[in-house]
Order: sequence, then structure tokens, then C-alpha cells
Amino acid sequence: YDCAKPLGARVSPKAGGVGLYAALRIPAGAEPGVYEGVYEISLGGERFAVPVSLQIYAARIPEEEHLKIINGYSSGHAAKCHGAEGDAAACRALDEQYLRMLRRMRQNMLYVGGVVRTGPDEAGHYHFDFTPLKESVEFYLSLGYKYFNMASVGGRKSWKESTILVAGFPAMSYEAYRYLADYLPALQRFLDEQGWTERFYMGVSDEPNDANATEFRALCGLVRKLAPRIRLLDALSYTAVHGALDVWVPLNAEYDKHTAEFESFRVGNDEIWHYVCCGPRGGKYINRFMDYPLLSTEYLFWGNYKYNLGGYLHWASNCYQPGQDPFLQNCPTHRNCDSVCTLPPGDSHILYPGDDGPWMSMRLEAQRRSAEEFELLRMLSLRDKARADALCAEGFRSFQDVEYDPLRFEEIRRGLLAACSEN
Repeated sequence: YDCAKPLGARVSPKAGGVGLYAALRIPAGAEPGVYEGVYEISLGGERFAVPVSLQIYAARIPEEEHLKIINGYSSGHAAKCHGAEGDAAACRALDEQYLRMLRRMRQNMLYVGGVVRTGPDEAGHYHFDFTPLKESVEFYLSLGYKYFNMASVGGRKSWKESTILVAGFPAMSYEAYRYLADYLPALQRFLDEQGWTERFYMGVSDEPNDANATEFRALCGLVRKLAPRIRLLDALSYTAVHGALDVWVPLNAEYDKHTAEFESFRVGNDEIWHYVCCGPRGGKYINRFMDYPLLSTEYLFWGNYKYNLGGYLHWASNCYQPGQDPFLQNCPTHRNCDSVCTLPPGDSHILYPGDDGPWMSMRLEAQRRSAEEFELLRMLSLRDKARADALCAEGFRSFQDVEYDPLRFEEIRRGLLAACSEN
């Protein structure tokens, strides 16, 4: 099971069985202890009683997140799936539902864009209206989001070529320079005026590789000259772009293979995060795929604790591909520039377009638990780092070495809760 259809709707068993999932929100003032109760289920005129034992620990998950989490959200895909295209009020209501569901798993960062460009004028200058961006960010802030990843400055022309395109121009061209010389200072002024500069990151060109690494580094240098206070962030594998970014987001398998090199990038205030996408696939590396054990998803943020990685990135929470019905197809065709692949199951989404709004997935719940467990490990480490490290190592030893026995994992998790509950 992955999609979690809300109770209250009609349950449709398959092969004579149905899975039920219940999650209880513990009130902040609840007394620690063991509570006994019963779930009563009515079905076909019969009633069933399922005894439940609930243990509440004294440990409390901090409201403030200490990990930056971003899963790409597409307002357009949500609107299309729910037949709300062209209806601004309906789209806003849908966005709120979807984004609140992502907040459930402690996601606190979003991709943003929406800058309106005009020009060049007779003098060759471009002009920018940041009103749509301002309105979007204010809406996201009202929902509890704190950080934003600005749309990338450029993008590759081909996976096999060095050229990066900026506003349709080769990044190293005079035309691209003229465009950036207007855009980037204007963007920085806007962020400074709003008091948002510390909340923002910006991509330069997603996933630089050996073919475009030199041009990528040169473009990063130009961006720094024109907007020196905006932090640069990109997802990448290990390639020759050292010194180019402020936030390095390697694929978790790449970090595992090149730990020493990536750790050497911690210069000044530089950060290291990690990401997963359609890879790593195969071998023992953890990812959030539907055909992997659910614990593979739950361990993602344990890696953040173990390696002091400040954030996590995935490109898709609801990025359904053309023609894809996520209830029927989970391995759609995906096009990225001149690359075409079949996505592994679930890579395109952790949210489903339900009848009455978004339906969550069990993988989203696993990420929520993972984010909470990160906070518990961090909280314990502030008091007893050796103990936190030891508990972490019982479950997570590396991105390709984790404990998959669910009973053993539950013992480790209870041990973590108990340790965090001690005075």
C-alpha cells in the first residue's frame, strides 16, 4: 500500500482484504504513560473491536525545524488533476491543501518563481515585476514555510554539451551578460527590501556534469558578482565545480562515494545537503521508491544526522508526467532536456490527487517520521552525542547500510524516545 485514502470514503477491498492506517496526534499536555483503548470497526453489519495500547513518552518534538526539506510542488499539476485550471480561487484552495499536507512531514522550503520580464527596451535593458513572486512567498509564509529556492538562472542545452542557456542565450554570451546584469541586481534589491535575503537560495544550472562543469563555474562567478548576497544551491554528482556554490546537494550515493571531497567543500559558511531522484537505483542505497522497503524512505534523514547534512532535496511531490494517472501508472516516461528515461516507481510523487483534494502516501508518512527522528537524534546529541551516535548506528550506518528488520527498528526507535525522555 502507498496511497492513503481518507477514512469516511467507501473502502474498496481487493482480493478480500484492505489495509487501515491510523495516526494519533498527541496533545502537547498529555501525561507520559501507557494508555489502553479500543478501535471499533463496523463492516457489513458486524462490529469488531481491536485493542490498542499507546505509550506516550515525555520527549517532545520541537516545533522549530532544524533541517531544511524541499520536495518540488507543482501548482499546475494539482490544478490539472482536479479540473481547476483557470479558476484562481480554486487553485489557491488546492495549493493550501497540498502545501499543508507537505507541512505535515515538516517540509519548510519551496521552489519559487513567477518573475514577469519585459524587454529588452530600446537601450537594451530588461525590466522585472516581482509582484507575483511577492504574493506567492507571502502565501507560503502564512502556511509555515520559511525558505525558498529561486528558479535557476540557467539550464543545460544538452547533457553532452558545455553550453548553459540563460534566457535563451548561451551563458557566456554578451546577450546573457546584459540580461543578468539587469535581472540579478534587481532580484537582490527586491529580496533586501522585503527582508527575505536570508530565506532565499538560488540555483544556477541543475545537476552540472563533466560536460558543462567549466562553464558552470564561470557562470557561478558572474552570478556572485551581480548578486553577492544570494546563496547559490544546486543538486549535483561529483564533478569539477569545487568552489562554485554555497550549498552543495550531492546525490546520497555520490556523497557516500566521495565523502572526503565533499566534506572539503565546507569552507566558511558553506553547507552540504543530500538529494535523491531517479537514482540511486539498485544496489543497497536507500531511496523513496515504492518498490523499496518503507524503512528505506524513513532512514533518509538519519543520514542528515549522521553526516551533519543541513538539508534534503527531491524534485517531485506531485510532478505527474504527461499522460500519467498516478493511481494506475507509477513508472512514467520522463524527459529532461535531451535525456529520456522511465522513472522508477513513485519518483514522480508522494502525494495523490484524490477525489476531494490531496491524498497522502505512506512514503510521506515515513518522511514525517524520519524528520521527527532527526530532531530526536539532534536533541539527544546536544546532551549526549556519543549516545545519540550509537543509537543512530544501530539503525543507520551509511546510505547503503541500514537495519531493515522492522521489529529491530521499532526497538531502536523506542530506545531513542526513551533516551530523549530522560531528565
